[in-house]
Amino acid sequence: MNGDGSLSLEELKKGLKGKENGDNILDLLKSADTDGSGEINYTEFLAATIDQTVFMREDYLRTTFKLFDKDGSGKIDNEEVVALLQGDEIGNLVSSDAIGKAMAEIDQNGDGEIDFEEFMAMMKKATEIDDQAH
Repeated sequence: MNGDGSLSLEELKKGLKGKENGDNILDLLKSADTDGSGEINYTEFLAATIDQTVFMREDYLRTTFKLFDKDGSGKIDNEEVVALLQGDEIGNLVSSDAIGKAMAEIDQNGDGEIDFEEFMAMMKKATEIDDQAH
């Protein structure tokens, strides 16, 4: 995770090593490399995670949440969201205002952070929107 906006398979292996369901998630994300580059870019990651039948499993969501929760606090704060979105591919596409608005919408209890329950609600809402679009 070198901040280049893509996840290499080596970075994924390192990040998921020893994690609950890490091997299953690695297999899922390997299949997300649709262009065969050996890396998963933001678009491929989103496409892979939209499949509700696989991604909405709570164990996968919890593992994904932990990847975003860099400090292990049990909550995702604004700094962690900004760090996640600093990669080259999307860093110039997402403004600070957009991040703030998204955080406010997801942060149901208004504490300035996203806890796991709020994260799950956001993912359920995103899959409902995707289902309606198809």
